[in-house]
Amino acid sequence: MKLLLAVIANLTDFVFNKLGIIMALKTMIQSSLEKFGISVRRVKRRPYQELLKNSTRYVETTIDLLGRPFTIADGQSFYFSYREIFVQEIYQFKTSSDTPRIIDCGSNYGTSIIYFKNIFPKAKITGVEADSHIFTLLSKNTRHLEVELLNKAVSANHNPVTFFSEGSDGGRAGHSIDGVASVTVEATTLDDLIDGSVDFLKLDIEGSETDAIEACTKLHLVNALFIEYHSFNNSEQLLGNLLLKLKNEGFRYYIHHQFCSPTPLMVETVQLGMDLQLNIFAKRI
Repeated sequence: MKLLLAVIANLTDFVFNKLGIIMALKTMIQSSLEKFGISVRRVKRRPYQELLKNSTRYVETTIDLLGRPFTIADGQSFYFSYREIFVQEIYQFKTSSDTPRIIDCGSNYGTSIIYFKNIFPKAKITGVEADSHIFTLLSKNTRHLEVELLNKAVSANHNPVTFFSEGSDGGRAGHSIDGVASVTVEATTLDDLIDGSVDFLKLDIEGSETDAIEACTKLHLVNALFIEYHSFNNSEQLLGNLLLKLKNEGFRYYIHHQFCSPTPLMVETVQLGMDLQLNIFAKRI
């Protein structure tokens, strides 16, 4: 028994010594990278974020995000957005620059901008949000950061856009929402926004993505992009057009399913007028 206890004690000391070395190396690597403006610290999920999953819809509240107050208009939509961005980290991309150029179309409350700035503190970011109320929260949540913000809709041209504000992250142009009044907002194009080499382009603009991408003549300046594709059940599906454009512009794409009926040939499931949502990731070949 004494021999067994001695072996266990020695093994425990060995494990803790190894862990100590690993943690020390991790700290040294993090500190070295942060000298170049690159953060590799992961954000741990906090209990209140789980509570938001089942919170009352469309109630404005202020929470803590990375040690700062962060105001949201809807807890449930924020929960799923936070999970994608900070837990699953779907917006990760490769770059050799410590000042990457990022264009964030559909910035919402600023969750994605906070994520990008946490990794790349010196990133040059332009955030675009069409919903005027959500834009107010976006401006408030990112005022401590050096980012350019535009209260406009991203479109295929500069014609004013009819916009329907859903109250959280589901506001959209062109496609009506039952019981929601419309407003007119200014429009901008991807060609306006792309002012040189772009490391990462994010498009989450609730149905306007295909028109905006097809009209863009500067995609050759973009290295990597993310598009949330939306298919409206009473409208023509444009996924083929979108993927063909990406292929012709020299991108290789990857598709993740976000929302669809589990048995679409039997039952059509519709959410906010949409029967399909996809996350499309594309990188230059």
